[in-house]
Amino acid sequence: MFSVNIDKIVNMTDNEKRCHDEVRETVKSELNGGKVLAVTRNGIGAFKIAYSFVSDGEKVLFIDADIMSEIFLGKYKLGKNLKGVADFLKDPSETADLICKTNNPDFDIIFTGVLDDGVITEDEEAVMKQLIDMYSAEYDRVVVSSDEDGRIAKYCDGTVIMYEESEFGELSAEKYTNELENNKCNVLGVVINE
Repeated sequence: MFSVNIDKIVNMTDNEKRCHDEVRETVKSELNGGKVLAVTRNGIGAFKIAYSFVSDGEKVLFIDADIMSEIFLGKYKLGKNLKGVADFLKDPSETADLICKTNNPDFDIIFTGVLDDGVITEDEEAVMKQLIDMYSAEYDRVVVSSDEDGRIAKYCDGTVIMYEESEFGELSAEKYTNELENNKCNVLGVVINE
């Protein structure tokens, strides 16, 4: 089992922490008791939102389900041998070593792993739902970094779209929100990182 130090990633300015805390509180009220949150378009932002729930006293599992961008594998230089979401999709009966512990006992991670073709099929979507359901019983909160198409987000209780300020456009955000909602995602709102 791997263990990683998350201090550098979750290090935030006071203003950034305050903003993530506000997002957390809004999300909690919008989820109406739901436990599973998807965040699209910003894996690091999703990670910081997840950590905000930890800071609020919750036990949190962060799932990096955005198979197309292996941000965290590269950031931690964990190589291609790390088990993760891709391994579960290939063999759902094999759950050993999926969970990566962090230096915070209330924050665990499932990394992407390596999916050879980088594509999640419809059958694998259903398997991904199994993974989310299986672990949502063990944690106070599950935060999923979802693919941009929302193929995983639709299995979560709610979805937050996170833009960098330089990438945000009102019309494109509205179009993207509509696309996710047409894909059965429960879009709670849009967050703009400054």
